[in-house]
Amino acid sequence: MYSFNKLSDAKKSGLIGLIFSILLFSFIFISANERKKKLESDFIWVEGTITKIKLNVPKGTTSRKDIFYFEYYHNGIKYKRTEQVYNPKLIKIGQKFKIKIHRVDAGLYDFELKGV
Repeated sequence: MYSFNKLSDAKKSGLIGLIFSILLFSFIFISANERKKKLESDFIWVEGTITKIKLNVPKGTTSRKDIFYFEYYHNGIKYKRTEQVYNPKLIKIGQKFKIKIHRVDAGLYDFELKGV
C-alpha cells in the first residue's frame, strides 16, 4: 500500500480532488433525498399558472435552455418560480397545473406537467 507522502504532487492533487468530488456529490444526493422526504411527509396541493415562456435563454456561458415562469398562492402569499421546459410546444401561457407544496415551507415544491 502506498503512503500519501510518496505520491507525486499531481497524484496528490488528483486524489484530493476525487475525495472532494465524492463528498460534494454525496452531500447533494443526501440533501435532495431529505428535501424529497420532507415534501412527502407533509404536503398540500395548490394550483399553479404559467405566466411566461422564454425560449433559448442563456445558461452559463456555453448552453441555452427553454424556461417557463409560473406562480402559485399559499396562505395568501404569491410565489413566483422558474423551471426548465423540455418541450415548450406542449405548454401555453395561462395553463393551470397542480403543484405539491410542503405545508410549512411553500418554497419546497414538486409538480409534473403532462408531456413536458
